[in-house]
Amino acid sequence: MLPIEQIHPLVVHFPIVFALLLAMFDLVVVFRGLSLDGRGAIANISAGLGLGAGLAAAVAFVFGDLALDVALANGTSLAILERHEELGSITAGVLVAWGLLRAVIWWRGTVLSRRLCWGAVVFELAIAGLIVTTAYFGGQLVYEFGVGVSLPSGL
Repeated sequence: MLPIEQIHPLVVHFPIVFALLLAMFDLVVVFRGLSLDGRGAIANISAGLGLGAGLAAAVAFVFGDLALDVALANGTSLAILERHEELGSITAGVLVAWGLLRAVIWWRGTVLSRRLCWGAVVFELAIAGLIVTTAYFGGQLVYEFGVGVSLPSGL
């Protein structure tokens, strides 16, 4: 059976990919002069990516919290874990809220002005920056501090 603390590193890649793909997709769409609203193919893809990022972030947050508890129980200092934990909480909250907002916009068929479409893209690019920063500190936990890493038996 897979230890509970190893699920977070597996699922955390989904919100990262969905959110980065959402930002790039929406940037291309708006740059080409198209709109993110309505119920067409573009709106369906965009809203689906946003909702997928939010749902995946919620799952990654839950398993990240469990992995934090295991790391603390294994003697890892809270000071080492704190930055990634705080950034992860903020990132998950923002992604869940943004995913829900995008789903509501799609569900209601809300018409967005050109300015609001560009605002959404700028916000999504900021989210992408937040995700990359959070991922950097998560990788640092593994590669610099060895959090969650164990040697195979016999070595």
